Amino acid sequence: MKKILLPALLAGLFVASCKKDDKPAPKPEQAEAAYLRLVVSDVDKAQITILEPLTKKTTVFPIKAAQPTLYATSTGQFATVISRAANTVEFLNSGIEKHAGHLHVHLIEMAVQKFTEAGPTHYYAHDGLNAIFNDGTGSISIFKDNELEGGSGRVLPVAAPHHGAMVIFDDHTLAVTQKDGSVSGTLPEKVKIIDRYGTTLHEGTIATKGIHGDAGNGKLAAFGCPDGILMVQQNGTQSLIPYPADFGTAWLGTVLGSKALPHFFGYTAALGLYKIDPAAKKITLVLKNDNSNIHQYMLDTDGKNLYVLLIDGTLKVFDAVTAQLKKEGKITAVIPAAATPAEKPYFAVSRKCVYITDQAAGAVKMFSLPDLKEISSIPVGNKPFKVLVVGDQEGLEVIND
Repeated sequence: MKKILLPALLAGLFVASCKKDDKPAPKPEQAEAAYLRLVVSDVDKAQITILEPLTKKTTVFPIKAAQPTLYATSTGQFATVISRAANTVEFLNSGIEKHAGHLHVHLIEMAVQKFTEAGPTHYYAHDGLNAIFNDGTGSISIFKDNELEGGSGRVLPVAAPHHGAMVIFDDHTLAVTQKDGSVSGTLPEKVKIIDRYGTTLHEGTIATKGIHGDAGNGKLAAFGCPDGILMVQQNGTQSLIPYPADFGTAWLGTVLGSKALPHFFGYTAALGLYKIDPAAKKITLVLKNDNSNIHQYMLDTDGKNLYVLLIDGTLKVFDAVTAQLKKEGKITAVIPAAATPAEKPYFAVSRKCVYITDQAAGAVKMFSLPDLKEISSIPVGNKPFKVLVVGDQEGLEVIND
């Protein structure tokens, strides 16, 4: 009996082993999410190019003017294209719609919605709601992502004309700047709270010497001003975080924030990049701007990393929570000191890659985020200016109804 069972047992084990070995090997991980898209503006031409990094396919759309400012809407489906000098805001639909944990893929096209208010400048997006402050009219163009195709965005008159800004809270109320004339020039002095229909809920309680720079995390709004960082809560409560003693007359005129972070970051060309801690009411140095070496900086969409590009071509990646340096690497050539803004490279980041424009090659270079090694150089033609990430960064499954 034993002599009969043993070969049978061995055969069974062999068959079982074969079945295990027959399992398909896991698919190799792609360098980028399949439905991530890049939007690239041009230095000279009134056009934008939407680029698919993995296939290198490009599609060109005409817009109102060259060198627009680009922003992603809060869902990442649309690119907001602001041509301030032409008083025009247009929207490009990437065709990548995220819904209930999966994707629907549609045609790439310009959206129906367009705004033509005077002086569109500061942009803010949060939790499905987006807003643009129009300096020339003191108004806000406000819209949800799902309103862009139907052209049902609204314009709210909220203040006298000024160089304004706003922050959107979790409850879709807004902290918006107002000009009272106590300081000469175009910068506002106060911040009030309005609902998304324009009704004032809380008046400003602190008058500053001027406001520029805005950020929020859904619960708090932070505004840069010479007096310190103005912190505004949803209920209208306001306070100032003082600058360190060595600031002198310098102040943080740019502020960055994320819904994933309890703190903020601020920048002044006179000194550098700083972390702003509302709980401790403290502002601490992250990176000095020695010899004007900081060219561009940004937070990723998840609030995990803070990226800083130096004029020597080095990209520094900081942990956005601890503000400690994680890695660095060269992603572009040295930027000449005499280069104009239109002659410089600009970068954008996804969860997997860093992208940077290369005017000399008429291309966008793609770098792996883990090691900052170049993956490819993707031709787009002409003189690429700014680059923006839209579409899907997660690698979600596509389900088309």
